[in-house]
Amino acid sequence: MAGYYYKLINSDNRRATVGLNSMLWHYQKDLSDYTFGQGGYYSPQQYLSFSVPVTWRQRTENWSFDLGGSVSWSHSKTDAQQRYPVNPGFTLASNPVSASSTGSGTGYTLQGVVERRITPDWFIGVGVDIQQAKDYTPSHGLIYVRYSAAGWEGDLDMPPQPLTPYADFK
Repeated sequence: MAGYYYKLINSDNRRATVGLNSMLWHYQKDLSDYTFGQGGYYSPQQYLSFSVPVTWRQRTENWSFDLGGSVSWSHSKTDAQQRYPVNPGFTLASNPVSASSTGSGTGYTLQGVVERRITPDWFIGVGVDIQQAKDYTPSHGLIYVRYSAAGWEGDLDMPPQPLTPYADFK
């Protein structure tokens, strides 16, 4: 994996970046089938991808936002592999080997988070994350309200720090 980001604008209250990322994987064995010795793990023999991300972040005394997007291209290849029946009554006489495959595709992401200070103690925000690729679209949106017991009069965070969706906890 490798990447490079260039800061087009880099000031205390405004930042714009553009980048280029690449990823290269290879696995000795493809474990993507659901059969003995495998477990449905995406592990192609070759995988290559490139993406071009762009971001714009800005804040003021009462507003903060983070907008971005990317376009991507990927290519993968899997080798043919032996199949093993997991059901004793099932026979593989007609097709004991899964076919090899090669594929390429494109995708994009669009994301944005906007936060507004209502009072020194109360903040409200909205966010969206749209991801689109063939057979993979884990998009989500959120609206949140945040309370700060100590209050805050300074500049807002850049980028905004929304709540983390439960599914993204690590």
